This record gives sequence, structure tokens and C-alpha cells, in this order.
Amino acid sequence: MIGGLGKEEHLVSELPLAGKVALVTGAAKRIGRSVALRLATEGADVAVNYRSSRAEAEEVVAQISATGRRAVAIQADVAKRADVLALFAAVE
Repeated sequence: MIGGLGKEEHLVSELPLAGKVALVTGAAKRIGRSVALRLATEGADVAVNYRSSRAEAEEVVAQISATGRRAVAIQADVAKRADVLALFAAVE
């Protein structure tokens, strides 16, 4: 025990984004994918947004889940207001 915390609890509390949720648009490919994966390594749970790349988004979700973080793939076209509102509602 370190300072009253078990080893696992202590490590989790050291992650700067532990307990936070990140929404990453375009997270199925390229830069968005890299950002989503990095946020997960920093402790964030991640909502992986995609427009049409469902398979790739599911791969990102699987990679994030393998780190012990929570992740979900959510389809939305961020050029459409209704999709953006639905995306935010799904993340909440």
C-alpha cells in the first residue's frame, strides 16, 4: 500500500485523464485514431466517432478496450446538426 491506496488504485490515480470521457471525431482513421488511442493511454474513456468507417472504428474501440478503458463507436456526420446533437446525447 502506498499512502493508503492499493497499488492498482495508485496507478489509476496517476493517469492524468482518469475518470474523464473524451469524444474524438473522425477517430476511425489517421490523426483521429492516434488521438483516441493516446487519450486512452492517458486514462480517458473514449467515444470513437466515425461517419462511414464502422469497421475501422470498431478496431479502435477494441484497441482501447484492451487497455482497460471503456470505448464505444458512434456513427455521426458532424456536418449535420441533428447528427451532432445525437452524438452528444449518446456520449452523455
